[in-house]
Amino acid sequence: MGRFGVTALGFFALVVASFTTRAAKLPSSFKRCHKSDPHFDDCLVVNIEDAIRKLKNGAPELALDSFEPLLISELVIGEGSGPVNVQQNFKNVRLHGLTGSKVLAEKASLDQNMLFAQSITPMLRLEADYNMKGRVLLLPIYGDGPCNVTLVNTKINHTLIGEPFERKGKTFLKWVNYTVTLRPEIVQFNFANLFNGDNRLGDEINRVLNENWDAVFGDVRAGYEKSFGIIFQDLANRVFTRVPTKDIFLD
Repeated sequence: MGRFGVTALGFFALVVASFTTRAAKLPSSFKRCHKSDPHFDDCLVVNIEDAIRKLKNGAPELALDSFEPLLISELVIGEGSGPVNVQQNFKNVRLHGLTGSKVLAEKASLDQNMLFAQSITPMLRLEADYNMKGRVLLLPIYGDGPCNVTLVNTKINHTLIGEPFERKGKTFLKWVNYTVTLRPEIVQFNFANLFNGDNRLGDEINRVLNENWDAVFGDVRAGYEKSFGIIFQDLANRVFTRVPTKDIFLD
């Protein structure tokens, strides 16, 4: 399963499916860290980044398809409370750039089943088919067609809270909460076929969006953060609900 539909029902179905899957092993190429290592957190920084690079081609044994691009069936970003009064509907999403992420810091509190990490992704590009109708910066906007939303040098904070569970005498970890914050250096928008293909109006709106990217993205940031949190949570649970905890974090 390599596609994601970010809806409550779809996410619930993915989590349920993960618990009906038999136990698996980490790919032999994945490096692991010993909890007794005094530099355990530093080890995780190196190994998590290495694993992300290797997932560029996927890991079939963990039901993970290629991360480059990561395929997402649907994303829905709700309207903001300020300048963005429009719901953004994305389908057939191709998310590029995750495997270029660099892990800056990591802190594990395994006794509390918590992880915190900081990363930066030089280029996170969302290509999709979009549909929207509403107002942005008090200007009317509507259209449907291909789009490109690119986040440049995005710093991401990841906070994971888990719950252990037993299956066939082995302990696994389910991440019940995964929150992210997104802080891009700049966001670039390109929506094709705005206003039923009126290029003059479409080019003007794209220009306004890009000149005011901070206000535009800032108003819907929470929606993007929630969606990315759900996606990352599912990816993490595909590993942790299949591989026993002792085989991920060595004694």
